[in-house]
Amino acid sequence: MTRIAVGATAILVSFSAFACGSSPTHFDTPPRIELKRISDDLACVEIVGLSSGDLSALSASPLTPDNWTALLRITVGDTESADRPAVLGTYTVGDGVLRFTPRFPFDPGQHYDVRLDRSRLPSSAAAAGWRSQIIRTSVALPTREGSETTRVVAVFPGADDVPENLLRMYILFSAPMSLGGASGYVQLLDEHERVVEDPFLPLDVDLWNDNRTRYTVLFDPGRVKRGILPNEEMGRALAAGRRYTLIVGDDWRDAAGQKLAAPFRRRFRAGPPADDALDPQEWRIEAPRAPTRDPLVVTFPASLDHGLLQRALTVWLNGKRVTGDVQTDAGETRWRFSPAAPWRAGEYQLHASSILEDVAGNRIGRPFEVEELAAGRLRSEARSAALPFVVRDAPGHFDRR
Repeated sequence: MTRIAVGATAILVSFSAFACGSSPTHFDTPPRIELKRISDDLACVEIVGLSSGDLSALSASPLTPDNWTALLRITVGDTESADRPAVLGTYTVGDGVLRFTPRFPFDPGQHYDVRLDRSRLPSSAAAAGWRSQIIRTSVALPTREGSETTRVVAVFPGADDVPENLLRMYILFSAPMSLGGASGYVQLLDEHERVVEDPFLPLDVDLWNDNRTRYTVLFDPGRVKRGILPNEEMGRALAAGRRYTLIVGDDWRDAAGQKLAAPFRRRFRAGPPADDALDPQEWRIEAPRAPTRDPLVVTFPASLDHGLLQRALTVWLNGKRVTGDVQTDAGETRWRFSPAAPWRAGEYQLHASSILEDVAGNRIGRPFEVEELAAGRLRSEARSAALPFVVRDAPGHFDRR
């Protein structure tokens, strides 16, 4: 495998093309896979050297998205993997080439595997030998200049102790990251620094937030939930009373193609499982005073899910939602809401959505380890809740409206 510079733009292309199947019986030139810069922020993959018959057939054939992907498949990484999802984008034919333009720009420094299966071409004009060949290459935009600055700034849950039936963890970065997922970059070690076998759920999608600064790592629910085969065969990844370390490798690349500034280690201890449904009556609400912008503070008896706490709790007054900022602390056992405008005296409600969960997946009125009736209906359903609280005027203040 070698690297070459393509044109004046000096786009790095790592190239290794090979054929699968029988040797060609014709000596026509095989097509080339090239990475072409469109603008400073966008590049596309072009297939150069297809015959006019191939191009005409591609233009005339109503190929489905699956047909296009089978013909020209692009995945994140410089080696093909059957379980790696294809990069999303559009396929066009014009200017003598077949062109793939990604929906989201290629990340600098990230390698992409490009696989062209000529047997999928709708034209019969191509030489029979070449039609049985697969051509593959790895392409990458150059890494942007600059030192590594992106870091892992937090991992949630933030508490030192978590239940052994923990369902998910969140990794928070200081800047946007590349589209690739956590596979190969995140490991779980036990108290003896040994790698825990298969603790996380393998997925075909990457669980990023909108700006790719927070990644969700899911523990395999089949191992977490009792009575399911993976749980019976392997047990839970975490065991109460033992200590663990989550490792985030510094070779995970950010959106600029740079490695992380440093590796990250998050140590924690597993405790007894959390098996009970959430009960909002156990929450403590500390109401602020009007007309301040002091936060409304809600305290929970145990850690709730960090990601869901950002959107599953809302504040309402007279049927209208109050806007403001949310913060969590104390290991996600405390929720603070600061309004965008000063509080007005009145009777408010704290709304808790039915999607709210603790770190073990328990919801309001419905535990994660829910039993089922013979008829297939659940014994309990998750529900929402509305908790009233009153904001009063601060001493000495009178609302003259």
